[in-house]
Amino acid sequence: MYLTYFTIALYNFISTDVNKYWPSATMKKLILPFVETMATQVCNLSCQGCSNYSDLKHNGYVNWSTAKSQIEQWLDILELPDFGIIGGEPLINPEIEQWLLGLRKLLPNTQIRFTTNGLLLQKFPNLLPVLNQVGNCVFKITVHVHDDQLENYISQTQQHDQWHTVTEFGITRLKNKNNVRFQVNRPTNFIKTYKNTYKTMEPYNSDPLEAFDNCMQKTCPLLYNGKIYKCSTAGLLTDVLAKFNNPNASSWQSYIDPGISPTSSMYDIQSFINNFGQAHQQCAQCPTSKDSSLDHKITVVKANQK
Repeated sequence: MYLTYFTIALYNFISTDVNKYWPSATMKKLILPFVETMATQVCNLSCQGCSNYSDLKHNGYVNWSTAKSQIEQWLDILELPDFGIIGGEPLINPEIEQWLLGLRKLLPNTQIRFTTNGLLLQKFPNLLPVLNQVGNCVFKITVHVHDDQLENYISQTQQHDQWHTVTEFGITRLKNKNNVRFQVNRPTNFIKTYKNTYKTMEPYNSDPLEAFDNCMQKTCPLLYNGKIYKCSTAGLLTDVLAKFNNPNASSWQSYIDPGISPTSSMYDIQSFINNFGQAHQQCAQCPTSKDSSLDHKITVVKANQK
């Protein structure tokens, strides 16, 4: 009888606590539909309302070996069917082609999304051939300011005879035989995710459901320094507050996102995934549709014009 009780107790331990520490030993990997990471936070534009706070001055870039190590820590825990590279401006990172090729080796079956403002594309003439080598990727140019070189690049790329038009998830793109999709976005409005200036920034304390409805990052978790956060606005908030000596600290306390790490419990990781694409209390930091948005055409400048 005592052996039976011991066996039951041991089984209960294994079926609960072991997944907290050794998830790959007892269960299939969890699926996080999408995650993105920054190749750099530095940007050659300054967009008021940037969700990555890249309108601030930043330095440096993430080398591929560091990014690779941070991603690898998650691969025994998560399936990542869709992975994004963002900035800042990722083409500021001189290792960006190494990033793309390295990601494909690391994630052979994953769709890779690469987003750029396009202003530095002339410095990377091999980028499109690299993307064709990578395959199964989305090449997205987000046009923030008019630039003749960029418009010529877009026109020449669109006229390439290997493309055909597809509509995916309501988005019209050009697609080629290597499953590379080319997309151009031209945003007209941005949403500033805090009140006042950076030095006096405060949360909106909105209704989280209304704020989420107004959100541009509904399905965009951020991998940053090894942890995964609800979005870039939440994940980078602690750094931004520290940069300005933690203004209105008590007001921000409930919005500090601890994120999840590879050592988090499986319960916490699964809870995070369950909230993917849904509102969370921390969404209350941001404004609702009742609050005014920013006219992007007049609130963006090239960084050297600041």
